[in-house]
Amino acid sequence: MKITNIKIHVLKSDTPALATSHDGLFEDSGPGGKIKYSLIRVLTDADIEGNYIVWSEMSSGRPNSLADVLACFKPHLLGEDPLDREKIWQKLGAFWYGMKGPALAAIDICLWDIAGKVANLPIYKLIGAYREKVRAYASGNVPKNTDDIVRIGKELKKKGYTASKMHPVPIEACAALREAVGNDMDLIYDAVFAHSREEALKVGRELDRLNYRWYEAPLPANDIEGYIHLRNKLDTPITVELMNTTEYLEYIHRGAVDYLRTLSGMRGGITEMIKAASLCEYYGMNWEPHTYGGTLYQAANLHVILARKNTSFFELPIQDGEEGWFDVGTVDVIRIDDEGFVHGPTKPGLGYDIDWDQVEEGDGNLPK
Repeated sequence: MKITNIKIHVLKSDTPALATSHDGLFEDSGPGGKIKYSLIRVLTDADIEGNYIVWSEMSSGRPNSLADVLACFKPHLLGEDPLDREKIWQKLGAFWYGMKGPALAAIDICLWDIAGKVANLPIYKLIGAYREKVRAYASGNVPKNTDDIVRIGKELKKKGYTASKMHPVPIEACAALREAVGNDMDLIYDAVFAHSREEALKVGRELDRLNYRWYEAPLPANDIEGYIHLRNKLDTPITVELMNTTEYLEYIHRGAVDYLRTLSGMRGGITEMIKAASLCEYYGMNWEPHTYGGTLYQAANLHVILARKNTSFFELPIQDGEEGWFDVGTVDVIRIDDEGFVHGPTKPGLGYDIDWDQVEEGDGNLPK
């Protein structure tokens, strides 16, 4: 089996870029602050193709940026065996390290999708499943008003969620939410890199008192000394999203975080996720990936989560308490069951079918 073509299709649908800016980590996602969606297709001579939809939370995930990188990748992919994932990942990552972003992740995840289809297995079964389901936490923007935050928290618990994460809100809202939902719901606070060291410590001590599950991104991601200091002062586990894979070992080795939180779906794909999760396992710590994104971005992470023991949660995006904000381009979507779990798909590959009607409605097929 050989790779015969790489295609990109820009979907017509978009969504407002409502996520809080990650201190410059995520740039304006496109004209008017819109998240765009691009279907990446890796075609083969066996009439099996790999599909993945990139969403443009990062500027390098915008359609034109993707097309530029894929045009560079294409000559080095044509004629390759799509099952040689590690070989291809190493080659593309080594020669285009500066471009190692959504384009590389998309190619890698497409190759895993092909492998699953060849084996007639969901990817998590192909990797080696540890479980069939995992507990989800609702994650997303909520109003700043404490009354609305409490209302949404109660609604999420009623829907079956047993865990929830809030992005920056007044600290008094954290206390009000804990009182409203009780101690049987895990709560997570994501400061989105917003605090000074002094502020981060003050907030962290309140989260200690409120028994929050973890404290995410209180400081800029490059302040490793600040994270070390904060972790030594607090009981609540600390984590931060890291983009650069070379930082993973340093943050772990120096004790800067309790959990490693990666964005491999925007960088190195499923292959990188497996490497990061294994690194954490050897150090006896959890790998808790960022899965806030489009359906196939969620799915790629879900497969690796189901294949690992050292992950506690799956992150499911919400907006003002409502699910489905980023459900673009697929027939299938990911939802919790009555007990707050998401389940592995049963179909082969990524296991979530492309909505080809949406693809045909799109306004751009960039490189042929």
